[in-house]
Amino acid sequence: MARLAASPCCNPEMTAAEAMAAYSGLGFRKFEVFTSWVASAFDFDAPPSLYVDLAHRFGMCYSSLHLPPVTAEGDGSLERAVRAARFAWAIGAPVVLFKASSRELYIRAGRAFLEMIRGLEITPVLQNHAGSPITTLEDFGEVLEGIADPRMKTVLEVGHFHSAGVHWRDGHALLSNTVALVHIKDQIGSQSVPFGKGEIDLPALFRHLREAGYEGDFVVEMEVEDRENTLRYLSDAIEYLCERCVL
Repeated sequence: MARLAASPCCNPEMTAAEAMAAYSGLGFRKFEVFTSWVASAFDFDAPPSLYVDLAHRFGMCYSSLHLPPVTAEGDGSLERAVRAARFAWAIGAPVVLFKASSRELYIRAGRAFLEMIRGLEITPVLQNHAGSPITTLEDFGEVLEGIADPRMKTVLEVGHFHSAGVHWRDGHALLSNTVALVHIKDQIGSQSVPFGKGEIDLPALFRHLREAGYEGDFVVEMEVEDRENTLRYLSDAIEYLCERCVL
């Protein structure tokens, strides 16, 4: 249970305090931070102490933080990503998800980003997302080969690989020992469903990752059609993962 983190994508309408109260009540002790689109998005220009105190209030800590995307060279977005990375370090989030608007920019800006955060004790990772510049295995391979720096790690994004028609085994075969974070979801096609009701063999995933020596966190994602039942489904997901996946 200590390695499970709640994602604000599950309840995007909740504020940060509402989400942490709800998720800590279910037993989560970690929270993945978004910096856009959800009501719980953090303002990385605010004093970090505000968010450190918020986590302490609910007995939680931060697993990871989504950086704002780099959108073009020279538009200040790379500097914003670096500023957000320093904020992540200040609130105790050890992993930051680096994003860019094209594969070419992932490569050029990714190299620059790594140099700009040199000495900062955080782990930057790349994430696949269906419909984004990193969707397929080929996309991921191109970006990793282009950056060519072992400091850049990856997310095994199980749900978005499934949405793109990629099996998580093939994703892990490519990413292998670069994986520093895992996002988990159950789905039928591209639709999120309650855990254990879909097409993704989560017990096999956990067995595979244990055998591979993965020791990082698992971010629990859920974007079901009947969102009013999300918290109940998350409670069921925790039970399912603890019983079937041997956390």
